[in-house]
Amino acid sequence: MPTEDIEDKDVDAFLKAWAKAHKIVSNSAHAAHLAVGTQEWVLPIPLVEKQGAWRFDTIAAVDEIRTRRIGRNELATMQAVLAYYDAQKEYARVDRNGDGALEYAQQIISTPGKQNGLYWAALEGEEPSPLGPLYGEDKQGYDYEGYQYRILTAQGNSAPGGAYNYIINGRLVAGFALVAWPAKYDDSGVMSFIVSHDGVIYEKDLGTESDAVAHSMTLFNPDSSWHKVNP
Repeated sequence: MPTEDIEDKDVDAFLKAWAKAHKIVSNSAHAAHLAVGTQEWVLPIPLVEKQGAWRFDTIAAVDEIRTRRIGRNELATMQAVLAYYDAQKEYARVDRNGDGALEYAQQIISTPGKQNGLYWAALEGEEPSPLGPLYGEDKQGYDYEGYQYRILTAQGNSAPGGAYNYIINGRLVAGFALVAWPAKYDDSGVMSFIVSHDGVIYEKDLGTESDAVAHSMTLFNPDSSWHKVNP
């Protein structure tokens, strides 16, 4: 079995499915696949027969495993982007800092002891944060489902309504946006995603420099190189 480029959660999911059900699915006289679980998920490692012996073709499996992981992460990221959109709307319904103004959050993780981000560790009896604990990991290098995220506080000429700053008098009140990009390009993901307060997701392949491009991005600016996408 291949050991590279396989996440622990993939192994755990496979073992749980195996415990429920498993069978061999024949593709031809010399090739087959292993299907596991009640939904008969097909293991992306073909079984091949040579000289009367069956074995896993781990070389052929590497690309398929990576392709499936990328597809799964990209779908999860689109859902996470929509969760960010919903969380900002929820956050802005309440005056979180007592300054008399309703505003959007300028950070994803709150400063300890405050509610100035979309996630905070709520104590027993306290209101939960708009984003759940899965988004609350703040250790260095953390990514959620293979992607990293940054809040954008302005938009460019290609955005609906034209160019303007979302921040007025230090408060994020005129809108909000987000960029999500793969933590490991062509391994954890390929496409990058952006969304604004309009709730429309756009995608683009930023290439091998995705991390640098995303970190330098200051505007939500879906020009013709970005394409609308539905989760």
